[in-house]
Amino acid sequence: MAGQDFTIRWYDMVIDGAEGRFVVCKLRRVSSPPVLVGSVSDSLESSFHRLVDIIRLGTHGRNFADLKAVEWALMPDYLVSAEHEWAEYENAISRSLGVDRLEPLTPTMPPPPSARLSSPDVTYHKATMNDRPYLVARASGIYGSPAPVYMTWGHVRESALERLRDVFRIGVRGRAFRDFLGAGREQGKREAEIVEEWKGCARAVVQQMRGGLPWS
Repeated sequence: MAGQDFTIRWYDMVIDGAEGRFVVCKLRRVSSPPVLVGSVSDSLESSFHRLVDIIRLGTHGRNFADLKAVEWALMPDYLVSAEHEWAEYENAISRSLGVDRLEPLTPTMPPPPSARLSSPDVTYHKATMNDRPYLVARASGIYGSPAPVYMTWGHVRESALERLRDVFRIGVRGRAFRDFLGAGREQGKREAEIVEEWKGCARAVVQQMRGGLPWS
């Protein structure tokens, strides 16, 4: 098979409507949520661990579902099957971490939307990485994994939103939450306040998914 390169790489990403430089950690067809350079002490490390979280979420996540959806187009030149490809991702991450195997993450359920509690808007941003187009969904300062336009054509908006939902399905166990918590503490916020902000973003994603979003 061609192109069996499972090297972990980092790329800069330009996101329309968002200031600053973003970095994304990428393993073949899976990308971490973008990390704003300067928002954490080490953006490369943060993006890597966000990628690890996605791989640990495994077949529960939208990244795998998108890979499965185009499996027919990629076989037999680029992969054996989506499941085999994902197992190679897990092997590559395990080697990088120096462990025998990855512990899987069971997705958590984000809190339901509430008419009594305010939530930020979910916005969508065109983005470019490695000269290729992506769409990124965002709730406040939390970004989902970028949806590759050519891989999710016809469902790119749906994919971007579900990739953002996956960040909250990983939840407090993930690097995105730990970075969010750390940033809030630096601003002098109490942990309970930060957690409520996180839950508000999660509710916004659930509300968007329930609102009959026109996928395009």
